Amino acid sequence: MKHKLSPSAFLTAAILSLLAACQQATWKQQMNAAVFAQQDGRFEAAEELFHAAERSATEFGPTDFRLAVTLGSLANFYHSQARDEEAELLYLESLELLQRIDGPTSARVGRFTIDLALFYTALDRTEEAEPLYERALETLTLLQGPFDDEVITIRIALASFYLQQNRYADAELLYSEVLAILRNRESNLDELLVVLEDYATLMRSTGRSDEAIPLESQVIDLRTRLQLEP
Repeated sequence: MKHKLSPSAFLTAAILSLLAACQQATWKQQMNAAVFAQQDGRFEAAEELFHAAERSATEFGPTDFRLAVTLGSLANFYHSQARDEEAELLYLESLELLQRIDGPTSARVGRFTIDLALFYTALDRTEEAEPLYERALETLTLLQGPFDDEVITIRIALASFYLQQNRYADAELLYSEVLAILRNRESNLDELLVVLEDYATLMRSTGRSDEAIPLESQVIDLRTRLQLEP
């Protein structure tokens, strides 16, 4: 026997559905407004809007990812304001939420892990940053494959990290692998430019100027090409 909703039950369900849609719209509006305020240099307004979005996100329930996204965005905002102690707490809280919601090996967790790695790199906390780079790379490579654009970007970031630490052998291995992939991709020319520049820097840093010169010539040619493209 089928059970039918009573008119009052139907109305209640409709109202709840409408409220959920309004909550989602409000959260999106608050997040967008916060980003625009930050871009316009209205930092007090941006912070208030991020906190408003945080309050809205708490209404979605403990298994919804939007609170974690909001906290991560607020962490980015604090970092941009050199409020790094506050930022770190929010980064860690956001990562913990995402791990609980999605599981520790999800793509979303992998992406957020690289953000945290970049944060620690900016603070010169390299011992904390390195395992996060490696974790993000392992997670997203497993899920998306070694030739995925997102994975390539992380490999470049890790190579740059190694270069900054004067770990030239580790950096060169990654740069050479990525360079071989990017040379055949028209869609990644900006990343190709970064890799060529960094690779040339590595060559000069290791006393291999003769190998740096052709890379630097390629940089000049690619810069010219990119400037001529509409």
